[in-house]
Amino acid sequence: MAYAIEPSDGRTLRTQVSIDPLWQSVDNGSHADRPFSPLHVPRTLLSDDAEFDELLGEIFERIEAGSAPSPEEYLQRYPQFADELTEFFRNQAWFAAPALAETLAGDSEPMVAASFVGCEVGPYRLIEEIARGGMGVVYRALQTELNREVAVKLISSGAMASPEELRRFRQEAEAAAQLHHPNIVPIYDVGSWRGQTYFSMTLIEGESLQDWVASRRCTIQQAVVAVREIARAVSYAHRRGIVHRDLKPANILVDGEGKPMLTDFGLAKWHRDGSALTQTGQILGTPNYMSPEQASGSTKIGPSADIYALGAVLYSLLTGQPPHCGESTVEILTKVLGCEPVPPRELNREVSSDLQRICMECLNHDPKERYATAAELADDLDRYLNGDSISAGHSGMFLELARTLRRDQHYEHFRNWGKALVLMGLSIFLAHVAIFVLVRRGHSDWAAYWTPRCYMAVALTAVIYYYRSGTLRARSVAERPIWSIWMGYLVALGTMNAILTLRGTSQVEVFPFASTLAAFGFVALGGHVWGGSYLLGGLFVVNALVSVFIGQWAILSFGACWQLALAVLAYRYRKDAPS
Repeated sequence: MAYAIEPSDGRTLRTQVSIDPLWQSVDNGSHADRPFSPLHVPRTLLSDDAEFDELLGEIFERIEAGSAPSPEEYLQRYPQFADELTEFFRNQAWFAAPALAETLAGDSEPMVAASFVGCEVGPYRLIEEIARGGMGVVYRALQTELNREVAVKLISSGAMASPEELRRFRQEAEAAAQLHHPNIVPIYDVGSWRGQTYFSMTLIEGESLQDWVASRRCTIQQAVVAVREIARAVSYAHRRGIVHRDLKPANILVDGEGKPMLTDFGLAKWHRDGSALTQTGQILGTPNYMSPEQASGSTKIGPSADIYALGAVLYSLLTGQPPHCGESTVEILTKVLGCEPVPPRELNREVSSDLQRICMECLNHDPKERYATAAELADDLDRYLNGDSISAGHSGMFLELARTLRRDQHYEHFRNWGKALVLMGLSIFLAHVAIFVLVRRGHSDWAAYWTPRCYMAVALTAVIYYYRSGTLRARSVAERPIWSIWMGYLVALGTMNAILTLRGTSQVEVFPFASTLAAFGFVALGGHVWGGSYLLGGLFVVNALVSVFIGQWAILSFGACWQLALAVLAYRYRKDAPS
């Protein structure tokens, strides 16, 4: 079928392109995870410039003919349209590749970034492509002046690279160039070629630890030694203020002598001066080996994130799989944030209990509970290899309980709720003080109980509405279970009050049951958000039992428990609370 590019403002580009195969790929569900628009021509590219229209027409005709237009070629031929062409090609790569590349070209090879094999890049002649990742392409190259083989890395998006990609690529070179360690791949040279940044480094002839993981052919001894050596290299980088942030088996190469070599500092950051490539909560890293703080999008990523990743690498070498697996990135990140890894011994009985403790200490959800430094991890692995006692603590019942109470899966999401929680607690307490006073003065149940409750409901609704910017509904995955818990609490409590009213029973009888329901709510909250809520649930259990014996004073004790519980939560989620 032929398709004319027709923007909504009535202008029409003169290009006709066959897109039947592309629509078929959409119909059968492929690439359903990305937004789709047939030709993905951004509005900013729609102009009245006839020359540019003809240029787009030429590009689409080449695509239809099975050719792969080179962005570099068109940027060089039409420098006056550099911005528009860059946006166009980047738009194609994001929305349609590989679907557009594979289907519009019919049976031809899919469009990929240009290869520069055979090119002279500075003093290097590129011989063959040996690796391609999300940000860079690595070539085997010959440094002609010294007649030695090296590895040369260029940014994969080439001339279309965004400022963020260029900054990240250059930072990789700068970070690695500052590090001189026997287990870190050294950088030789950084330069620019045809407007692209490149750098050269030692050529490692061998495999990566990912090959060890996939083949399951390394012994436990080899795994421990490899991680120990890389931990020493990471400790060296940390002492110089550099955090890697993307440690994984694929970034650890093994040279001809079996020595592990750390590479790919593309996400590295300097942690001493606080500088980082992203300050907006963007998630950077590889999900399977990412620490919980990275998975949450936190900007406070320090050396402990690398310690977590070292534990994840060790885990993979011992078990043949990363600590958290899933069919999608979202599923993996959800597990990283909310699930404990399966202990390695359950997947490989040859793993000793001491080695499991070392591994699991690295993988603690709370950064404060991991090894304090990568050097401490390396020392503990040394002790394990020498048969000495390790420093990693036993995970006893009391330690597990303490960890459970400290755990907070959605801290960043609920931070700043402090003032709202204080006002809610105060509203509940004052309402129950009013109920108590009215009951003691002999008012009817309707006047004594339901008038203050109506005012309390209005006050709580107003506080929630105000502090949540004009909405009462749950707006996130983190909020929905909380809404469900407390809506269930209110429905159950309202039903119990209705039953007591219909039976002519005094409303004071509801408070032991109301405390029991509140206990259930806080225990559920402990499992979903902050573990300390378990203790608040216990407070309401005690109050429920006491309320049976104190008559009308149960009204005040119930309101006081709510005020105390919400005050504790308010302190936890105050604006200036440390994370």
